[in-house]
Amino acid sequence: MRRVAALVALLASAPALALDTGLTVELEARHTIGDPDDPSKIDSDPGIGVEAEFRHRFNDGDSQFNFTPFGRWSSRDEARRHADIRELYLLHVENEWEFLAGASRVFWGKAESNHLVDIVNQTDALEGFDGEDKLGQPMLRVSRSFDSSTATLFVLPGFREREFLDQEDPLALPFPVDNDPLYESSDGNDHVDAALRFSGYRGFLDYGLSWFHGTSRDPDYVPGANGEMRPFYPLIDQFGIDLQLTMEAWLWKLETIRRTFDEEDRDYTAAVGGFEYTIFGLADGAFDLGLLAEYNYDSRDDRGQVALQDDLFLATRFGFTDIASSELLAGVFYDLEDDSRSFRVEGNRRVFGDARLSLELQLFTNVAPGNIAYHLRDSDFIRLALEWFF
Repeated sequence: MRRVAALVALLASAPALALDTGLTVELEARHTIGDPDDPSKIDSDPGIGVEAEFRHRFNDGDSQFNFTPFGRWSSRDEARRHADIRELYLLHVENEWEFLAGASRVFWGKAESNHLVDIVNQTDALEGFDGEDKLGQPMLRVSRSFDSSTATLFVLPGFREREFLDQEDPLALPFPVDNDPLYESSDGNDHVDAALRFSGYRGFLDYGLSWFHGTSRDPDYVPGANGEMRPFYPLIDQFGIDLQLTMEAWLWKLETIRRTFDEEDRDYTAAVGGFEYTIFGLADGAFDLGLLAEYNYDSRDDRGQVALQDDLFLATRFGFTDIASSELLAGVFYDLEDDSRSFRVEGNRRVFGDARLSLELQLFTNVAPGNIAYHLRDSDFIRLALEWFF
C-alpha cells in the first residue's frame, strides 16, 4: 500500500494532462469435450473478463503513469473469479536512460512453442492453459540504451504465488493443492529477486542474454495435510540465451537456459530451437503460409514431472490479407519418447469493426501413462471469446 500511495502522490503532483483510456470487455465460452462416460470431465464455463488501461503523460512527455486492472467472472469455477493489477507503474525516460517503478509485465523469448527464458512474471494459471497470461510483478527497472542494444537491471521485491484452478475443473492439476506454500528462502515471499538482461541486434541477428537470481516462479509440490500437496518455491539462478536469425523468408529461433539450485543434483539444462519458413502471397495474395518446426529438450529424465522433455512441435500459420486481419495457427506436440500427442489450434478475426473473435482448441490424443499430461487425456476443450475494444 505504501508503494501505491507514493505512486498516486507523484501523479497528483504532475501537471494535468489528458488521460488516455482503453477498455476491453471479453465474453468467453469454454466447453470441455471430455469423456462421455465420465460426466465430471464434461464442463461448460461461460464467463466475462474486463481489462482497462489508464495512461497519463506529463513532464513534457518524458514521464508516464500506467494503470491496468483486470478481472474475470466465471459461472462455474470460483477460483477463476479473480482480479489482478496487471500494471501500475511510473516510467521516466531521460536521454538513453529509462526508469520504471511499480508493477509491470515483461516478456523475454523468441520461440513459438515454449518460452524458456521468460521468468520475471508469475504465470496466471487461472487464465490460460498455454501459460501465456502473466501476473503483474512489482519491480524497479533501470535500462540503458546503446546504438543497437539495451542493458536492463531488475530489482524484484514481492514474490507472487501461483494460483490454481478448483479441483473440479477438468484442466486442474491431478491432485488438490494446499494454499499455504513453502519457500526455500527464510524471507518467504518477501525475498528480493534480481535480474539482468542484455538484448539487441547485429545485422540479421536479434539476441538476448539474461540472468535471474531469486525465487523460482515454477513451484515443486511436496506432501501436505489431508492428502493435499503444498507448493514449494526453491531459490534458483537461471542463465538464458535467446536468438533469432532472420534470413529472407526464414526465421531461425533458439532459447536455452541453465537453471541451478542449492542442491547441485537438481541443476538442469533446457532448450527449444527451430525455424519458421513463410510462403508469401498464396492464392493470388489471399494469405501467407508459415511452416514451423521446433524441438524441445530438457535434461531432467522424468516424463511424469517434466513437460516438453524430448518433444517436437510442428505447425502451420495462416496469415490472411483480408480486412479482418484473420489469423490461424494449427500445430501438434509430439513426444518422441512415448508417442503422446496433443493438437492445438489458435485463431482470431476482427468483427463488427471494434471487436475480435478468438478460437482456442486443445486436443489430447494417445497420451501415454507416465506422461505429465496423462491426467488431461479426457480434457479436450474448445474456447470461444468475443472481445470488444473501447
